[in-house]
Order: sequence, then C-alpha cells, then structure tokens
Amino acid sequence: MKAQKFLVVALAVATAGTLLAQTADPLVGTWKLNVAKSKYTGAAPKSQTVKIEGTDQARKVTVDVTPATGPDQHWEVMGGPGKDAPVIGNNPNADAYVFKQINANTLEAQYKKAGKPTILQTAVVSADGKTLTVTGTGMSAAGQPVNNVAVYDK
Repeated sequence: MKAQKFLVVALAVATAGTLLAQTADPLVGTWKLNVAKSKYTGAAPKSQTVKIEGTDQARKVTVDVTPATGPDQHWEVMGGPGKDAPVIGNNPNADAYVFKQINANTLEAQYKKAGKPTILQTAVVSADGKTLTVTGTGMSAAGQPVNNVAVYDK
C-alpha cells in the first residue's frame, strides 16, 4: 500500500514538472543584443541587455543600453496588457509603454512620449527559445524615423 502511494505521488510530481517545463514563458529571461545580426536606421548601440520577467498578465522589462554615443541608458517598466505603464529611467523615446501578448512567443509593445506614440515594437522568440528578434518602427521622440531589427541571444 505504501509503495502504491509513493508511486502515485512520484508520478504526480513528475507529471507536474513536465507540465511546468512545457508552459515556461519563452519571453522571460535575460537577452543580450547581437550587434552583428541587428540592423538599425541610425548607429547601433555598442551593447544592450533586456531582462523580461513576469507573465503575459504582468511584465517587468529592464533595459540597459550603451549607445554608440552619449551616456548609458537604464530604464524599466512594469505593467499589464492594454494599460499604459510609466517608463522609469532615461529612455529618450518613451515615458510610457503598453503591451499586448499576441501569442506565447510574440509580444507587441507601443512606446509613447508625452502621450503620443513613438515606436511600435514586435518581439518574437524563435521556436528553440534562444533568439529574440525585435522589430521597431515609428518615429523617435526627436522626430527621426525608426526602422530597426534587433536580434538578441539568450
């Protein structure tokens, strides 16, 4: 009887572990910009790290950038889908952000400055979960066109 209970518990734990592994959020993690694979309208940053935490219902995004010129940038945002959230830090193109989860591997984010849309980003995680490609289009807060494809490695 004890052996049967142990087997049932062991099976339940193994099944739960498998289900959790299968449902892990592919966007969550620390992503480092692969400058060589990325394309920018202007000068590409020297380096950039994006850390994504949370779930499709509440995300925290932390970004550290060493731009081609100028001071380093650090900013973060915490919010839920469909709701404007403040951008905290020194992001030159945004003081607010709103996202929507398209599917498990895709997130769309609209950045805003003084209430006006600036850059729309679509972030897609590859099937193997090792690459994040972020396409950004729109206008910078300074009025410059943006058409970037940033490729990140996990």
